[in-house]
Amino acid sequence: MRRRCCLQIGLLGWLGGTRIAGPGALLNAAGDTSRRADNAILIWLGGGPSHHDTLDPKPLAAAEVRGEFNPIETSVRGIRIAETLPRLAQQMRHVAILRAVSHRQAAHEPGSAYMISGHRFRPGHQYASVGAVVGHQHQQRLQASGLSSYMALPDETIRGGGHLGVRFNPFSIPGDPSAADFQVQDLSMPADFSRSRLLRRRALSQSVNREFSKVRNSPVLAANEKYATQAYDLIQSSRAQQALDINREPSGMRDRYGRNALGQRMLLARRLIEVGVPFLTVRDDGWDDHRNIFPSLKQRLPLLDCGLSALIEDLHDRGLLDRTLVCVAGEFGRTARINATAGRDHWSQAFSVALAGGGVGGGQVIGASDAAGAFPQNRPVTPEELYYSVYTLLGIAPETLLMTSSGREVPILQEGEFIPELTS
Repeated sequence: MRRRCCLQIGLLGWLGGTRIAGPGALLNAAGDTSRRADNAILIWLGGGPSHHDTLDPKPLAAAEVRGEFNPIETSVRGIRIAETLPRLAQQMRHVAILRAVSHRQAAHEPGSAYMISGHRFRPGHQYASVGAVVGHQHQQRLQASGLSSYMALPDETIRGGGHLGVRFNPFSIPGDPSAADFQVQDLSMPADFSRSRLLRRRALSQSVNREFSKVRNSPVLAANEKYATQAYDLIQSSRAQQALDINREPSGMRDRYGRNALGQRMLLARRLIEVGVPFLTVRDDGWDDHRNIFPSLKQRLPLLDCGLSALIEDLHDRGLLDRTLVCVAGEFGRTARINATAGRDHWSQAFSVALAGGGVGGGQVIGASDAAGAFPQNRPVTPEELYYSVYTLLGIAPETLLMTSSGREVPILQEGEFIPELTS
């Protein structure tokens, strides 16, 4: 269930708690205890993008492996990516590419669950997504504004609050921000509903809840009260209204990101970073190219290239990139060999993830896949290591114990270690 639904109908969830595992919990492999990033944006490419045709081209491989696209030089000598991403190539000084991310969950649901949480998929068990965990750890940051500590455009579709409870599901922003009639729903009161009437209803609700709590100390009631408080704050907050109004952006800036759903979602994410939202997921589906992959990528990759390069450059120009971690990932990559229907199938044993900002040293490639892009050749990275590093860069100890909605203590991550090359 979406976070928006929780705010609209007062769905009840248990409050999460936190306990630090030990005094040295923030130490990472590099021995650095300082937080580098305040915020993060996950660009989620649902379906599994082809690493061969984007970040890890194989020009010396056979034609049925290398595909239609040629590699191009980037702004960093020695790093080449596919010609499908020319604008991103010019931002490579800010970007680190992990070319040997590897796991063994090559189906969509388990692969997505693993790559969005850092926990191996377990049927019937939902671990919270990385966004939900970051939102949990920073839930007080935007308390007075009504803005959520975790927001998703258009939504997350999988994981959400998971074992932390529905309270930590993202606040979803559905719709296409490039549409002329786009507006974020439920941010204003009906025309015939005055502010004074709203305040009277709020006061009555609080009074009833206080009287009830005298009779019974209910965690459910406390959780519901927090939902209501956030909902009231949201519809009264000019800060929230302005941040979510993409029409306030100059026309030239909107053009720079691309007048399409993905580009405008990235722009809206930047606006929300500016007002301090700790974590945003921008989800873009349609990357499951089992057939006719090259015509599909020729349509889709220019949109990603335009929006992502604009986001990185814009964050840098505004002085926000150093404190904002941008991660571009999907659940897995694609097979080396092009199949009989001119597509590539699921492949999780070697694929690429891109990171920028947030203390990450740009202009580098970490790890390598083999000549066919099928298996790690050196420096493989697991999802646990990826998210151990993400949490550490955000100043969150991965060993932190979180109280689940069922009252159990579970560490943020059960294993993993920091990737020292990211900050070297």
